[in-house]
Amino acid sequence: MIQNPTATEPTVQRRAFEAWSIEVPVAFAEVFVADDCYWHAYDEHRSISLTSIVISEQREPVSAPRILERAGTLDGAPVDQMPSGLLGRAATCIASQPAIASRLLSGILVTDGRLLLVTITSDDLDWARRVWLSIRSHPAPFQPFTRERKRDAGRRRAH
Repeated sequence: MIQNPTATEPTVQRRAFEAWSIEVPVAFAEVFVADDCYWHAYDEHRSISLTSIVISEQREPVSAPRILERAGTLDGAPVDQMPSGLLGRAATCIASQPAIASRLLSGILVTDGRLLLVTITSDDLDWARRVWLSIRSHPAPFQPFTRERKRDAGRRRAH
């Protein structure tokens, strides 16, 4: 019997953002774009993309249920399982070409004041679901994104 290599490959829990971690294959290459709060890990046939967004109203975190309510729906076949202790939604569908794989799992996860956008691209949806379910939320200081922070970030990039 041929064994699925993705089921037995070595993995590591990667802290992609201060408030979010995910289990990824050790062999994946990784890119982090701090200015866009974007993290991407990939190999030749699979990829994982995460974008972390802080959501505040009057400098206070927006509640997780409210963020989820306003996030809308996702196209595709709904995924019925969420990572442990998290609110969110996900769906699977055929990937638009020229994606590196034929299928994708896209989803959102929310905590108070935070939204994580997730895209997992793979021909193996069982692997994509395992990766999805490996996502964890971690306590992190809440810092609302303000015009001042945006201006300061621009100054740091210029220097």
